[in-house]
Amino acid sequence: MYKEMNVFAVYGTRPELIKMAPLILELKKEKSIQLFVVNTGQHREMLVSLEKLFQIQPDISLDVMSEGQTVSTVVSKVIKAMEAKFKKYRADLVFVQGDTATVLATAMAAYFSGVKIAHVEAGLRSFDLDHPFPEEFNRRTVSIIADYNFVPTQLSAQNLINEGVAIDKIFKVGNTVIDALKLIQPKLNRSANPNRTILVTAHRRENHGKGIEHICDAVIQLLKQDQTLHFVWPVHPNPKVKNYVYQTLGDFDRVRLTEPMDYIELLTEIQNATLIWTDSGGIQEETPSFKKPVLILREVTERPEILNSGFGILVGTSSSEIVSQTNSILNDSNKYQEMTSGKNPFGDGTASKQILATIFN
Repeated sequence: MYKEMNVFAVYGTRPELIKMAPLILELKKEKSIQLFVVNTGQHREMLVSLEKLFQIQPDISLDVMSEGQTVSTVVSKVIKAMEAKFKKYRADLVFVQGDTATVLATAMAAYFSGVKIAHVEAGLRSFDLDHPFPEEFNRRTVSIIADYNFVPTQLSAQNLINEGVAIDKIFKVGNTVIDALKLIQPKLNRSANPNRTILVTAHRRENHGKGIEHICDAVIQLLKQDQTLHFVWPVHPNPKVKNYVYQTLGDFDRVRLTEPMDYIELLTEIQNATLIWTDSGGIQEETPSFKKPVLILREVTERPEILNSGFGILVGTSSSEIVSQTNSILNDSNKYQEMTSGKNPFGDGTASKQILATIFN
């Protein structure tokens, strides 16, 4: 019989919940755990459908977001709230996932409160504090204080070793996003798409302004070059993204602009697309499971495994580079085959089970 533990699992954004969901479901099976699921509400409106999908009901909802607030305001609110919850429920261990403000603040509150920290998806590095901002700072900081660093790949493990993290605090388990995909994939509908379709997602702060403008310009150039090409773009609600995208592309027949998609809708679009353009971290991890090539709309990526495995190409937001690489992939069947025949570098879908085994052993 394992020692009884009071365990917290904390999330605040859509990507966090996707990757925490399979772990939360595994934690719920363990009788010796008193589990407290916490939703900080960092992405309040985007979490409801995911909680329903995975049948996860938070025990605690902090609802920290208010209009126009800064990252530092979110961090300070979450630290204060989580310190109080850790004290009230005598927490032994907290799971955090990734690199958001919720992750940084929760880990800091745990450290100040003497609660052990398990960091899921640890060790990712872009080696540039401004790209992505503030995520690179957040994940580096959490690595200093985490008791368990659950890394998705050997490269992530080596990053932590190079930074001086003790080897006995580093555990390679794969990425829990593959666990989530295994849960959801049977629910997806594969459609026979007669058109060549590019799925676009772009929302990162560093791409606001000129980056989004250049991506839209690349769309327009390709529409003019190829009459068979179609685009699907679930547009982020941030006005700095949404306003320009709709003003620039809203009148094109072969561009479908939508509201942000729920998880199943987005995975279905990935499954049915010919090519993906994205600045998202999570989509970089999901595309290998669907054997889809991806152009990464960023200057650096903390997931170089996607490049090394052949599925991805780093293009930034240069419209000429995006257009050139898109044409190269779509018009060269051999290159397309090479980019989609590699092995998934992010694991086999057993990360959550491995994490629990590690904690209890």
